[in-house]
This record gives sequence, C-alpha cells and structure tokens, in this order.
Amino acid sequence: MAEIGIKNLKSSASRVIDEVSAGKSYVVTKRGRPAAVIVPIDEAEDLVLANAEEYVTMRRRAREAYAKGRTRRLSELG
Repeated sequence: MAEIGIKNLKSSASRVIDEVSAGKSYVVTKRGRPAAVIVPIDEAEDLVLANAEEYVTMRRRAREAYAKGRTRRLSELG
C-alpha cells in the first residue's frame, strides 16, 4: 500500500481520490507516522461488514464448533 503525507494529500486530494476510485489504496502519514488509510469504497464496505457485531459473533461460533468437531463438510449439506 502506498504512503502519502498529509501535506501532499492536501495539495493533491482530487488526484488521490481518482486513484483510490480506480482501486489504489494509501496509508496517510502525519509527521512520518501512519495516521489513516484511504481505500476504495468496496474495500471499506467489506471491512465494515467483516467487523459487524453479528458477523463477528457468527465467526466465533463457527470457530468454536469447528474446534469441538461439530462441523460438517459442505458436500454433506446437499
């Protein structure tokens, strides 16, 4: 992921947004330290959904079931 300083981002925001819209991602740095991430909206939606409380709960339950051997193969479900 490319890095861009906040000062550079301020002076070239329009170009950066065009690049992000086309799929590029940036780590925004402030005084040389990572401060934020700019990602395309599709990736941001995936990130939000992946961390939604309901989804996190389902993942935890699935991992617990797997650890206890209470899972079935996908082919067994059909």
